[in-house]
Amino acid sequence: MRPVPHTAELPVPKPPTNMTLSDIELSDEDVGQANNNMDCDPTFAGASSSNEPYILTQGDLNDIVRNLNLSKKQAELLGSKLKGWNLLCQDTKVCFYHGCHEEFKDFFSQKDGVVFCNDVCSVREVLGHESNPD
Repeated sequence: MRPVPHTAELPVPKPPTNMTLSDIELSDEDVGQANNNMDCDPTFAGASSSNEPYILTQGDLNDIVRNLNLSKKQAELLGSKLKGWNLLCQDTKVCFYHGCHEEFKDFFSQKDGVVFCNDVCSVREVLGHESNPD
């Protein structure tokens, strides 16, 4: 559709001043046609007319976390809440990060965007591996 210039022959239409829903008469055929159009509309593909909750899969949860740009902590909270409400599939994994890296962070440094270990012997000692210089 494109704009049309209005002239004396084509005046600007005026809306009715007192129209109600009862003034509009739809036949059963019109209603059926409207319902058929909604059923075929790709916008509504996958939408369910039942009142059953939609159970999220691992992929759904990952997409939500990525689309909302959630932090790890926020993603864990969302996942645990959804799992508690039984809105996640049984095989959906919700991972919790415990910060195990904290004891190792002093053994690493970052310079010019490069991360490197600055104390390999201490890392091996914390891991319980003996160092063999040969």
